[in-house]
Amino acid sequence: MYSDMENIVLEKLRKEFGSMHESMNEQDVTVKVENSKTLYEQATDDYRLNQSAKNYNVLILAMVSLQYWNQKRTRFFSVTEEF
Repeated sequence: MYSDMENIVLEKLRKEFGSMHESMNEQDVTVKVENSKTLYEQATDDYRLNQSAKNYNVLILAMVSLQYWNQKRTRFFSVTEEF
């Protein structure tokens, strides 16, 4: 069961980047994963220091984002592909 915040984040990600099953360029996904990891690390640190509602929501955003990008399919470019 998802919280309202999780649903909002997932809806925005799907609207902008498609479902997790729709593939994207591997390099773009890698950048998004790294950015999500950074956000998650910062959000967990902030939440440890102050368990406010704002920090809780940012932590949820970070967790959902990281999960989405870790599961996002990628397209592999092959130099042997014919155009």
